[in-house]
Amino acid sequence: MGKFCIFLALLIAISQQSFTFIDQTNFYKQLEPLTDFYSETGYVGVNDLKNGNNQFFYHLFLKEGISKLADVKKDDNFILWLNGGPGCASLMHIFQNVGPYHAYKKGDKDYSVKKGLNTWNKVAHVIFIDQPFEVGLSYSNPHQNVGSSDLAGLYLVEFFRIFFQQRPQFKQTKFYVFGVSFGGHYVPAVGAALAKSNLEMNFQGIAIGNGWTDAFLQYQSYAPMLYSLGIFSEQKKIFTENQMAKAQADVLNEQYLKSTFDGFAGIFYILTKFTGQISPYDYQDYLNQGYGEDLYTEFINQYRKQFGAPNDLIYQPCNAEVEKNFEVDISISQKPNVEFLLNQGFKVMIYQGSRDIICNTPSMNYVINQLDWKDIYQWKKQPKQSFKAKREDFDIEETAGTIKKYKNFYYATIYNAGHMAPNNLPIASLKIVTHFLNDDDVWN
Repeated sequence: MGKFCIFLALLIAISQQSFTFIDQTNFYKQLEPLTDFYSETGYVGVNDLKNGNNQFFYHLFLKEGISKLADVKKDDNFILWLNGGPGCASLMHIFQNVGPYHAYKKGDKDYSVKKGLNTWNKVAHVIFIDQPFEVGLSYSNPHQNVGSSDLAGLYLVEFFRIFFQQRPQFKQTKFYVFGVSFGGHYVPAVGAALAKSNLEMNFQGIAIGNGWTDAFLQYQSYAPMLYSLGIFSEQKKIFTENQMAKAQADVLNEQYLKSTFDGFAGIFYILTKFTGQISPYDYQDYLNQGYGEDLYTEFINQYRKQFGAPNDLIYQPCNAEVEKNFEVDISISQKPNVEFLLNQGFKVMIYQGSRDIICNTPSMNYVINQLDWKDIYQWKKQPKQSFKAKREDFDIEETAGTIKKYKNFYYATIYNAGHMAPNNLPIASLKIVTHFLNDDDVWN
């Protein structure tokens, strides 16, 4: 039986569904009186062939100033945010300028939030889903071992089939799928699955931030990039080139698991061995200080019962077992789904924080230059525009990056940002999101 037939059989077999939610508006108002929008958490249950209890956790925030679900309008923008990993929770990005809050410690044990200044619910309703099952506050019983982006995408189609039944006011909103990192796999898979589904919705397109989309093409970026930055010597550059060539050969031979170990795991080993304490997510982040995941984790676990999580479920930002399930999928390209969406006329944006190593800008340039899209040659002829944005730490506009657009394809680079551009440069990141949603041709 072909892959499509197997997936189709899975979807047909889904019969029992559930939907539970908790209004969180007053909870957040108690923590942050400036809260002026509705929010809810909930679980959407999807039972499949194994007759399991598969529960997706979601957190929904309406656009600033909209305090009731009844006030959602059909021309509003609606963003689904997906984290990568694979195996990392989307929920953490509530606190990294995609969502509306910043978490902070209040006293010795308590945690609270304050409203962010440049968060994405200024321009759209935003929903965060921990996926696949076993990630974040999502769970399954018995354990559901999802191990491919395409299957994960089909499960999310079923999530929204149920969600739109319960929240019909969102059916006509302009719906986008955004994601980061291994979201470069999830987002095209989810987008293509939605585009091919029979869901009653207004699907508009996708956006990928510092994504992992095509292992074969992206492996070749590491050696020249790190050499050009002065991080690698010529000897280390040659060593890395040889190692990545092995990983590329694995892909050509369809030895995807071996490719993941030789290439994806290999580059993390090389970076640790050759660069010491430089973060793979930001080459200016010495000592790999990260994005404050411990603080977000403590906040979520303090209030997990408030969010409706089972008593015995402890939130963890990433699940190593889920990552292991995707070891083959990591080296299988999602470029065909990006091409499908472009050729079908859906909007696609790729944006890159320029300081990232693991999903670096040159690596995505290799992917873009090989896109099988009917308008790629015209797109390549278009000039780049520079755009300006302020920094949160001082009130002066500066050149923040570049944007290139032709028809339905956008490509943005954000200077002085790492793997999570909204965390490093929230004003610039919000600007590109706003222009993308508005179909703007002029960015200054």
